[in-house]
Amino acid sequence: MPSKKSTRRFKGNRTAAIGLIVVCIVGTAILIAARSAEPTSAATASVTTADAATSAAKPLTPVVKTDVVAAKIAAKPQSAEAAQPPERVTIEGCLVQQDETFQLKNTAGEDAPKGRSWKSGFLHKGAKTLEVVDPRHRLNLSKHVGERVSVSGMLDDRELQGTSLKRIAESCN
Repeated sequence: MPSKKSTRRFKGNRTAAIGLIVVCIVGTAILIAARSAEPTSAATASVTTADAATSAAKPLTPVVKTDVVAAKIAAKPQSAEAAQPPERVTIEGCLVQQDETFQLKNTAGEDAPKGRSWKSGFLHKGAKTLEVVDPRHRLNLSKHVGERVSVSGMLDDRELQGTSLKRIAESCN
């Protein structure tokens, strides 16, 4: 049977451990609150040129939105600003067919978009797979499945509107 001294020692250690846990939780909460209160570029208000002339005498102070939802809305680009026109590109890759769609895999080239994957832990940028669209069926994509090709056209997000196709190699390897 344990003596009274040993039970008292454990009881004191238990109180100290609980106190340490509480201090850690409070410290973490303070750090999280301080981090979320930092101004970001999306959450600060910008001064227009018309306001700059009138506010020359007053010092500028950034406006920080504390509401998380308001900060996320401010971070999203407006639809008029976000609409970028498609750009003309030439991308090389392996043409494959999945169901009714054609895709360029293992893309390469100066204009080829890069992206991060969970397979590399989001550390390295790799080639993105693009969907090739040929609404007028001028490129005869089905004849080039399994070949390494170079496709020119208009790139909009991950969709390539093909205008010309050139075979580079008979196989993708």
